[in-house]
Amino acid sequence: MKKIIQIQPWIDSQEANYLKKIINKTFLTEAGETKKFENRITKRFKSKYSIAVSNWTNGIFMSLKAFNIGEGDEVIVPNLTFIATVNAVIMTGAKPVICEVDEKNLSIDLEHYKKIISKKTKAVIPVHLYGHCCDLNKLKKISRRYKIKIIEDAAQSIGAKFNDRYLGTIGEIGGFSFYGNKIITTGEGGIILTNSLQLKKKMYELKNHGRSKKGVFKHNSVGYNFMFTEMQAAIGNIQLNKLNKILLKKKKIYNNYKKGLSKVADISFMKNISLNKPVYWFSNIFTKSKPRLQKFLQKRNIQTRDIFFPIVLQPCYKNTNLIIKKKKNYSISNKIFNTGLSLPSSYNLTKKEQNFIVSSIKEFFKK
Repeated sequence: MKKIIQIQPWIDSQEANYLKKIINKTFLTEAGETKKFENRITKRFKSKYSIAVSNWTNGIFMSLKAFNIGEGDEVIVPNLTFIATVNAVIMTGAKPVICEVDEKNLSIDLEHYKKIISKKTKAVIPVHLYGHCCDLNKLKKISRRYKIKIIEDAAQSIGAKFNDRYLGTIGEIGGFSFYGNKIITTGEGGIILTNSLQLKKKMYELKNHGRSKKGVFKHNSVGYNFMFTEMQAAIGNIQLNKLNKILLKKKKIYNNYKKGLSKVADISFMKNISLNKPVYWFSNIFTKSKPRLQKFLQKRNIQTRDIFFPIVLQPCYKNTNLIIKKKKNYSISNKIFNTGLSLPSSYNLTKKEQNFIVSSIKEFFKK
């Protein structure tokens, strides 16, 4: 069988044909198509405001800057996340404080969160890994007590809900990533969501060179160039048309894996909390036999992917004071990394391919 890719986007002639129309207009910098994309996101996810940005890493940075977070401040982030979450904090001059995660849903461990809050803590960034989340009611209650801002990193969780509200719209600020491997994509890019007009205006200035509108040359504040493009927006608008089908297919893929591997004793799956209606960006399994299984599947031309490498073990932070560790041993994070494996989860994964993956895994454990 040909190589089964772990993840790839659903891109076809719909995007290509629409892109031609946008390119023929010759006005390719952020304009009407981007506004259309932002308005559709706002309406779909029931947020008052949305701001398209060059990527979600910059979106996190802008969110922190909107709260004037910088040198001398601390921001709590989970130990399991893509490194961009942490680096966005470092970009502001603030210190990321590393929180342990929950073994079942891989989100922030709320008991550890309570213990590591200090007078310097200004924000927390819950990362909704693979479409799951922590108990956001409890997180809000704790954070409100200490006047801590919540910035939701919902990069991987577009369409997921908690307590019937969309992830990314529950904190003061949230957002999605549209990187090439995400549930929907614009190649690069991201979007910020907020219900605060004041924050929206501040973040728009931050992405637009410190000015409230384009085409003027007096700048009210120091800003950056984190603008979107009409081409990204064009792809995004077609991808939004596909979102429901993608979410349904990914749920079906996850359920097929869970059913097909239910009798394999050494395999477990993520568990969402009761109020969380997750989406299944990736289908993940957990097994003590991960390294050997991964090599076995690789020989079968089945591509897999590791769970994120723990932040406290990252080589780039070794022997530096860039991050603050609050435990000697983040044993849960280490266990998740050492046992977690992401199986092929693309929209275009065929039933035949998935059956081959499941039968290969079963064969490995029989041996």
